[in-house]
Amino acid sequence: MPAADTLLKLMAAWLLLAGAAAWASYARLGLARPMLWASLRGLIQLLLLAWVLQWLFDIRHPLAQSLLIAMFCVLAGRTSAGHHARKQDAWLAASVGLLAACALTLPWLVAVGAIDADTRTLLPLGSMIAANGMNAISLMFHRMGKEGQALEGMRAAMIPPIDTLRVVGLVHMPGIFVGMILAGATALDAASAQLMILYMIVASSFSACMISMLVLNHRMKRLSCA
Repeated sequence: MPAADTLLKLMAAWLLLAGAAAWASYARLGLARPMLWASLRGLIQLLLLAWVLQWLFDIRHPLAQSLLIAMFCVLAGRTSAGHHARKQDAWLAASVGLLAACALTLPWLVAVGAIDADTRTLLPLGSMIAANGMNAISLMFHRMGKEGQALEGMRAAMIPPIDTLRVVGLVHMPGIFVGMILAGATALDAASAQLMILYMIVASSFSACMISMLVLNHRMKRLSCA
């Protein structure tokens, strides 16, 4: 049965994690419990996501699509704000930056025909922009807090996405490429789809960081003048 096969594959993969947790416990690293708890949380969260997506994918109205993506951006912005001393201002700046990155990226890809305008496409891509932009903004805020230099924080934030793009196909075989290959797609189709995603991530992460930095600087100037 397909369900039984899926369960066996998941259990086999989980045993790798359980082995790593046992090793961490033996070494007294304090990582065993977080690893096992994270595996349980991941299982529950992904099952809930799969259930929710069954009806989310039926949404067709552009306003509803936009609100869902905006929710991703606001939640991601809150996470990034935790890396800055002025959390409320940083939350606003990060949320605006992520929203702008989605607004610049997704409509352009739809307009040129690179992606479809359905929820099945826009929602996962919007979440990818929010998640990768969140990581970049978090790095930027963290570096700004340590060194107090916005431009240095911006440069540090862009190192991971640029390095990933630099070594793709040499060192790194990304998940979308591997997933499409396993699903039976041709290598050329998988490579094209993966490159589009990587270009999107680099461009949107840069836009999110730049706009977040500008909004935050504007807020700080207004507060200093008040």
